[in-house]
Amino acid sequence: MIARNRIRVVHLCDKFGIRESRTHGVSRLFTWWFPRFDHSRFDVRLVGIRPEDAASAHLRSRGLEPVCLGRGPFDPRVVTDLLRLVREERPHILHSHGYATSNFARIVGALTGVRTIVHEHTAFPSIPSYQRLIDRVLAPYTDLGIAVSSSVRDFMVRNRAFPPNRIRVVFNGAPLEEFQPPPAERITAERERLGLRRGECVVGTVGRLDEQKGMTYFLRAAAEVGRARGDVRFVIAGDGHLMQQHQQEARELGIADRTVFAGFCEDVPALQSVLDVQVFPSLWEGTPLTVFEAMAMHRPIVSTTTDGLSEVLRDGENALLVPPRDSSRLATGVLELLDRPELAAALATRAGEDSRRFDIQHTVDGLQELYQELVARRR
Repeated sequence: MIARNRIRVVHLCDKFGIRESRTHGVSRLFTWWFPRFDHSRFDVRLVGIRPEDAASAHLRSRGLEPVCLGRGPFDPRVVTDLLRLVREERPHILHSHGYATSNFARIVGALTGVRTIVHEHTAFPSIPSYQRLIDRVLAPYTDLGIAVSSSVRDFMVRNRAFPPNRIRVVFNGAPLEEFQPPPAERITAERERLGLRRGECVVGTVGRLDEQKGMTYFLRAAAEVGRARGDVRFVIAGDGHLMQQHQQEARELGIADRTVFAGFCEDVPALQSVLDVQVFPSLWEGTPLTVFEAMAMHRPIVSTTTDGLSEVLRDGENALLVPPRDSSRLATGVLELLDRPELAAALATRAGEDSRRFDIQHTVDGLQELYQELVARRR
């Protein structure tokens, strides 16, 4: 049972992984947020709509205790489940992540008076027409919207019927203490694990293998870089439903023997330590967590200007920025950093300095302030 003398918050999530991916960014945030909440003032728990799966098991391995309702995103029984939860646990706030949970949370909030938060993590290029209608209907029962960047805030106003005065921007971040260069022997072991040879330059990207992350454009850029330089290997770290498609693309581009598909990576700092350039080829985003990790690890970065990425990264200052869906410009940026190590070092140093603004504790502190404000506010 949740203690009665603290602010009680239930985080609601539709699913903890995405199509053949063991986890996604929001799930990683849970593993960072939950241990850092001030448990003397806040009692937090995690509830997912879907059945138990590999993603929920991964959360358990990280010390979380998610409750999985075993329902689907359109199952009306979720309302009954949440009403029972509200009756038994009496939370102050339902903090929702994802379309389905934002709908169910606001319905339950309307029925019970529990305050609701809709946390938007991505500026999707389009949303279903039915969701636009639902958002308009449920707008009066949305106490607060949280956006992970200004571009996501604009998306919520434009596409999700949120009044601008009910949205707060709270940037994500990373646990900076975890993203420090590992010992030299660990880096050597990681290079061996990936099959990297001595003297090779390594260009890589870390992310889920689906359309959003733009891996097709990374591979096309890699082919151009490979034609210009014979000493470069490419690493793609992540899992997802497009794994086989991207492997086929690498074969068609003639770079299969120079591309390592590393799969899901638990030790991200070790992997990032072997990258001479880290690439973010995303087509749409909120602010991907890996960008904060790369900055903390002092990586030279080439990124698209997509959404929140361009709010965190500044062209020529802490990264090189190129338009999305432009593999040639992506390749040019990578080659510039490989050919100009002094520029790469300067950008990496500035990225590391800027990362201090994005410690995950700042995010948690911001959420806690909003919880207090919301509970104190008259509905």
